[in-house]
Amino acid sequence: MPRTVQFLANRRRIAGAALISVLALSACGGSEAEPLPDYDPVPVAVESPATEVDTAELRLPLQLADAPVLAPGWQTPPHYADDVFLSAADNDDVLTFRAVDTSGTVLWETQRPLSCTGFTLTSGHDQSYAVLTDIDDDVQGFGNTVASAYDLHTGAAVWGPVDVPGPHQGPGTVFGAPPEEAMGDSGPKVLLDPATGDLLLDETADDVTILGEFHGTVLLVHNDHVEAYRADELADTGLTAEPLWTIPTDTWDNNGLTARLPVTSSDPSDDPGAVLLGTNDINRALVQLATGEVLADQLTAAGQDPSSQTWVTIGQQYAGYAADGQLLYQEPNDGLQFRGVGAAVAYLENADGDLEARNVVTGDIGRSYDPQDTGALTVPTLITATGAGILDAGEQYYLVPIVQADTP
Repeated sequence: MPRTVQFLANRRRIAGAALISVLALSACGGSEAEPLPDYDPVPVAVESPATEVDTAELRLPLQLADAPVLAPGWQTPPHYADDVFLSAADNDDVLTFRAVDTSGTVLWETQRPLSCTGFTLTSGHDQSYAVLTDIDDDVQGFGNTVASAYDLHTGAAVWGPVDVPGPHQGPGTVFGAPPEEAMGDSGPKVLLDPATGDLLLDETADDVTILGEFHGTVLLVHNDHVEAYRADELADTGLTAEPLWTIPTDTWDNNGLTARLPVTSSDPSDDPGAVLLGTNDINRALVQLATGEVLADQLTAAGQDPSSQTWVTIGQQYAGYAADGQLLYQEPNDGLQFRGVGAAVAYLENADGDLEARNVVTGDIGRSYDPQDTGALTVPTLITATGAGILDAGEQYYLVPIVQADTP
């Protein structure tokens, strides 16, 4: 395929945030040897703009070069739904979560112990929720990990705290017992109703494997099939509910089948999107959550551009697909990895550690950064359909807000 312009941006290696690498595998819990910090788990309304930063100190991609950049105080990758981003940072040995809308307004914040990094965004009853874990030494039963849901826009309590067997496993409202050893497999998982926090399924009692919950759509392995259900129907009738769709598990040899989220997608509160199903990270299928249609297979990763709805996939081939599944282009993949997708551009890291910016509709390589620019490199991980963007700067994440046009 012809390439109109090529520019590979030499960049410094970006180390993963220490908060992610150290705490991502930790259970949400405490001990007498490590007492809990003093923190306030009740969300507090903020309703003030995030701090704007001096962009002269940042190396921005060309498509965002003139945009304002805000620092909400995030060290972990933000989650996005319903025009709100949520992420967290380590502030004085306490984890502070901040919800920020696409205009850059900090809506609310709440605190947790550093070990309670796991969280998710979900939907129920036409609302979007943030589900966070916490520690409750008074819980009897599963243990001392609890989960609670909050209105994503206001921080108001919706349900919880409810006891869960261990930390957040995901995708969605899935929790599991911590592994017996530091690097071992997690124990049996449970699925909570995203709308109420009630227990929907327990792997130890229901003869299912829970693959994940995706804004009200639940994926299970049951009766030798992958089955998709609406969470509200499972709440009403259990596994006697009619599945939305099914796929035989022998498609994947049924050996440790798991579900992974794409690196980016359209707003999940509006569009169910798709999920990567497979038994390993080199042979996954991209499956539409609404229909069960397989868009592509033999994949390592996939991402959707929210503005054009185009899917970009990485496997043995680098390929693009229209929203209806039509193949737009493909070429051999020589070590490409996703960094982010949005505004019709896929940001990819090649085998040499350089960045490529590719048009998601044509696959062509374009200019990504001005070679004369200096400063800390920022890489877009997501640009929403409305134009708000998240920039990964290695040690923190910035927000590019939607700029409202002045009215006469």
